[in-house]
Amino acid sequence: MTDLTNLTLSATLKGLENKEFSSVDVTKAYLQKMEDLRRLNAFITETPEHALEMAKASDEHRAKGIAGKLEGAPIAIKDMFCTKGIRTTAASKILSNFVPEFEATTTERLWQAGAVCLGKTNTDEFAMGSSTITSYFGVTHNPHDETRVPGGSSGGSAAAVAAHMCAAATGTETGGSIRHPASFCQISGFKPTYGRCSRYGVVAYASSLDEPGVLARTIEDCAHMIEPMMGYDPKDSTCSKREVPDLVGALDKNIKGMKIGIPKEYTELVPDNWEPALQFLKEQGAELIDVDMPHTEEAGMVYYVISQGEATTNLARYDGARYGVRVEGKTLDEMYMNTRMEGFGQEVRNRMILGTFFTSAKGYNDYFVPAQKMRSLIKQDFDKAFEKVDVLFSPAVPIKPFTIEEAKHGAAKGRFNDNYLMPSCLTGVPAGCANNGLQVIGRMWDDATVLKVLDVVEMMK
Repeated sequence: MTDLTNLTLSATLKGLENKEFSSVDVTKAYLQKMEDLRRLNAFITETPEHALEMAKASDEHRAKGIAGKLEGAPIAIKDMFCTKGIRTTAASKILSNFVPEFEATTTERLWQAGAVCLGKTNTDEFAMGSSTITSYFGVTHNPHDETRVPGGSSGGSAAAVAAHMCAAATGTETGGSIRHPASFCQISGFKPTYGRCSRYGVVAYASSLDEPGVLARTIEDCAHMIEPMMGYDPKDSTCSKREVPDLVGALDKNIKGMKIGIPKEYTELVPDNWEPALQFLKEQGAELIDVDMPHTEEAGMVYYVISQGEATTNLARYDGARYGVRVEGKTLDEMYMNTRMEGFGQEVRNRMILGTFFTSAKGYNDYFVPAQKMRSLIKQDFDKAFEKVDVLFSPAVPIKPFTIEEAKHGAAKGRFNDNYLMPSCLTGVPAGCANNGLQVIGRMWDDATVLKVLDVVEMMK
């Protein structure tokens, strides 16, 4: 039998449907691959027994003719999603013993669709980083070069997908944390429009920016994975009631006549495949139009002010009093301080301190309010661009993965690390990265068109 872990998610679903193999077969193959590649440190928590139970149940569902959209497909979950009865750590010491009694809405929908849970993947602590080196559980290695980082913060998910340790994985984006590791690990990633997927049960970093999304080997796989995750959830006040589009059906390989915008601010630095990609899009019948995104340069500062201000509030709940790690002290205040000093890593503490300043009486008016105003101007850039074009096209991350040692010395904070990613997070528009490192950004709620164009982009090898 062919190595089942070499199959894409789409091929796996087709094979299961045609009874070429069982969910138990493919799940066992992935569990073995996880064991063989444990040195990559892609997973924080592995759930082999649970996975096999779910796989057996999926095979029974198929036998009864009641298969869901992802029935029997083994996937991994970024350890920012709360999973009932399975440890959820956000890669932090302060949550290293936390086992939720509830399920995140998005993962619950994946289980309802028949997916099989292989385990929880590594991430930068509380998703704060772009290299997966800030995790309390150690750095994840890029499977293409183990001396290099996989990107972040969804680096564990990206590495697991790239190393064929799962058929697909969930991720989260706050400032580019799906597309960044997708680019570094040469896989596909997609974040939908803000509000398409419920944030209920996803450990919060910055609430106005956080978005659940997916990583997989192809855009077609991403469409299969993300569609069941979407839909209204009354538990999340920001979740949209809009009807979920047919994302898989939108992949018709046809972009003839489409207007594709090329932002000059997103092409200051480009990878080797950039010019061939532009030519390829023209050959497919698309019209390329230059557009201006003048406030792009401000996106990084705006992102850090807003995200850190919101993080300060969200992380205030981790005090050792109700759940998670507690470090005792002589007084209640001392217990709080001891718990937070020992429970949070240095990067998280740094961001919380800055966030406290940005939201202080002085910092709020001097930094937080101006950042929100600039965020509105960045959104106006997108609105004006989409008056002329259907989607925007650019590199995702125009640099190569840095080494783990370089990341430890600040390489992850370089200018082009996520300069092309943050603006779309600040505005909530859908965006994705093809497995050749090229990015497509679309209008609010037009997730189907983004995936449609990315699917064509991925045809260029």
